[in-house]
Amino acid sequence: MQIQYRGSDNFDIKLKDTILKLGSRVSIDDFVLPGPGEYEKRGISVFAIPDDQNIIYTIHAEEMTLCFLGHLSRDLNEEETKQIGNVDILFLPLGAENTIELKKALNILSKIDPRVVIPMLYTDIEEFKKSEGVADGEFDVLKIKKSDLPDEQRALFVLKAC
Repeated sequence: MQIQYRGSDNFDIKLKDTILKLGSRVSIDDFVLPGPGEYEKRGISVFAIPDDQNIIYTIHAEEMTLCFLGHLSRDLNEEETKQIGNVDILFLPLGAENTIELKKALNILSKIDPRVVIPMLYTDIEEFKKSEGVADGEFDVLKIKKSDLPDEQRALFVLKAC
């Protein structure tokens, strides 16, 4: 899996023979997910949870679970946390207008406990880095597979917008 940050809340994820796009519209190749519900296409399964004016996506691909919180601007409730389940890679909106402030972000991390965090929609990443420890690097493209996931300590990857 190759993850590339396109700025704002937009990511291109290249899988073996599929492109998954995350952002205000989520798509698998040319199929745009129309809204909340369950979807399966090209070996990728998606569960889209409605959240007022946002949709939270849990995606299963290449033996990993990704969670894309979109423009979430509040803490998660217990039911949402349960629906999200175990997460390998979390795309976390952080600090920009209409997203999650640091304290709520840290609370979400403690609830979901992802193995990898990729921040997005951030204005100042330094405070988050201090609270989570030093980032494992800044990358143009993050190449990751299941065997690369950390076992114990959470990894933080900051991606440069392309």
